[in-house]
Amino acid sequence: MKVFVLWMMLPLLLASSVLLPQVRAEAPSKMKCSIGPMAKQFGKTAWLVYDCEDGKSVRIVSAPTNKAVRFHFTFIADDDGYALRGECQGDKRVTDAAYQELNSLSEADIAALVSEVRKSSGS
Repeated sequence: MKVFVLWMMLPLLLASSVLLPQVRAEAPSKMKCSIGPMAKQFGKTAWLVYDCEDGKSVRIVSAPTNKAVRFHFTFIADDDGYALRGECQGDKRVTDAAYQELNSLSEADIAALVSEVRKSSGS
């Protein structure tokens, strides 16, 4: 009976070991990013930049006048530097132009952006 139970649980154990790293990879995008905002232009459109609770990551949210309504990018600090993610909806031309500019930023540029947001918010 014990062998049968273990055999039945094997797919579940394998699935959990495959899914757990993905869950951990997604967790940073849900971090709190509330320091700011600081207004910036990316891709020739208005964005609001917020620093995140880890002190290294930033969230870049479409400004109210931006056609990329309810869209945000996040630079998530990781062991390899930064990962850039974009989420939600909006005018693809606007988000693509902002993505191109953001994707060209170096680690030093992103660190400077974090520092600039903190300084502008008095943190």
